[in-house]
Amino acid sequence: MLPQSESNLQEQEKNNYNGYFQQNMRVSQIQEQNNTQTRSRFQPTISQPLSYSLRRKTDYPQQYMNSNSQAQQLAPTQDNQQQLKEKDFQEAYDDDDQIEGNLILAKKDFKAFDLNKELICEIKTLHKMIKLSETKIQQLPGMISIKKEDQTNDQDLNRVGVDLICLIDRSSSMRGQKMETVKSSLKVLLKYLTEKDRLQLITFNDNAHRLTPLRRTTENNKKQFITIVDKIYAQGGTQIASATEIAFQQLKGRKYKNNVSSIFLLSDGQDNSATQSIQKQLQSIDEEFTIHSFGFGEDHDAAMMTSICNLKHGSFYFVQNIYLLDEFFLDALGGLKSVVGEKLQVKVNLRPPEILKDLKISKTYGNMWINKESHYEIDLPVLIEGQRKDFVFELELPCSNAQIQDNQRNPQIMEVQLQITDPLTKDKIQKFASLALTIFHQDEQINQNEEDIEVLTQYNRVIAAQVIDDARKSCQQEKYQEAQNKLDDVLIKFQANQQFSSQNPQLIQDLQQAKQASQKQTFSTYGYGQMIQLSSNSYQQQGVNSIFSSNGQQQQQNLRLSSFSNRLQTSMVNQLQLRKTQEKQEL
Repeated sequence: MLPQSESNLQEQEKNNYNGYFQQNMRVSQIQEQNNTQTRSRFQPTISQPLSYSLRRKTDYPQQYMNSNSQAQQLAPTQDNQQQLKEKDFQEAYDDDDQIEGNLILAKKDFKAFDLNKELICEIKTLHKMIKLSETKIQQLPGMISIKKEDQTNDQDLNRVGVDLICLIDRSSSMRGQKMETVKSSLKVLLKYLTEKDRLQLITFNDNAHRLTPLRRTTENNKKQFITIVDKIYAQGGTQIASATEIAFQQLKGRKYKNNVSSIFLLSDGQDNSATQSIQKQLQSIDEEFTIHSFGFGEDHDAAMMTSICNLKHGSFYFVQNIYLLDEFFLDALGGLKSVVGEKLQVKVNLRPPEILKDLKISKTYGNMWINKESHYEIDLPVLIEGQRKDFVFELELPCSNAQIQDNQRNPQIMEVQLQITDPLTKDKIQKFASLALTIFHQDEQINQNEEDIEVLTQYNRVIAAQVIDDARKSCQQEKYQEAQNKLDDVLIKFQANQQFSSQNPQLIQDLQQAKQASQKQTFSTYGYGQMIQLSSNSYQQQGVNSIFSSNGQQQQQNLRLSSFSNRLQTSMVNQLQLRKTQEKQEL
């Protein structure tokens, strides 16, 4: 039972919150009736979900987000209270702030770069020269790389505009320090959003409430957002899909679209039906956006939160130490602000010559590969500057005893076509790449055939992700020593190559952290969630992998070791860490 003082405080918060929204629902409903004709041009019909109820757009506090609203002058009376009883309704989401002028200014103000010139698309294999065996099938690792040199700086906060929707868990388990830290972290986030950005807040417990429309984060609106954030309180259960339903419909129904769109999902709970429900919801929406998930505490469902963000190619942030939430927010926001391309579509075709007619792609790594029988496709919503995307595969080289003629020596075996859209100009850019190998009979001599260090690095990255995931599964079967052995084997192998290990400190650190997490005494507390995050982020090449001390305390990130964060993300997080250190010293 809660202490009397805390119980009274929560009851007071609840009364303030309920009164705050009930009053504004009545006021805004009156205004909505008066404005029905002006909004009739857009009235999508949204079916009522079975397990939860959608909240009408009047759930958000209208007077705080629109100071000129006529409804602000209307006081609810007994007559119109009766008139405003709950009834079936159709939801409209076309109340977002106008941003067309901002988009035009963004094109003029930002120093344009030539994405077509600066973007690199290439295919490489671990070895350029291969010997075909007469008796043995061979596996050859390779990768398709898409990258742009990191030229980000603090000015890039103004490069693109972001539509950001925050889904905030306010279930009863969020009471106390969790909720207060979420509120303060949202205020930190507001400081880094510019007038080109728009923000929407949606809270959820057993049902979801749309607290605001998509509003520009002007200085005046930031104050209003803070007022709204301060009134959120915790109570009830957890229905994540009730919030994503509203968020998806908002993205679908908005009048204006910013350069980049994303959803931040914040939750500490468990919801067994969430992933399946969200998958169904996504079938009815054709929008480009990412989902980043932030899981709080030891008891949240890390597998579920990871599966949700993977549905839209986002990152999972494991937040055992709630005081690090604001740093994770800024890492995710810095990535959104660094977007240089959207709607990536990669088409991969294998073109085996006669001498390699049985050549095939035997394995792909990660869930981004789509097998279309005749070819492979890879789709990603965005490309972030300074964050390379490497899609790793293995080629199966067939046996051959044929003599290789000179005109067969350097066959072209694979073609890649990339299409990407500039987020500012909306121009579509195409890039092409091809892969050629130099092949030899097994009896021929090859003088030099060095390994490509880039391919080796990316191949080892996905191997590490796979081993960490396998070790986690062993731990779930209580085979902790087996998990330790798997991680030890790959660590020893990687560290034996001094050049590789010195150039990839994060990968070595991730494996060491996974080994610590797989111990019996740590796996049940934080190890399970950390290992899921390590594996997922390594496959996706994004996010911040959590670091824990030997006594199980989550620590601040050293982003200088991170191979997934660009300069803007690192700068934003470092500034925040410095400020927090200074504030701590002043206490």
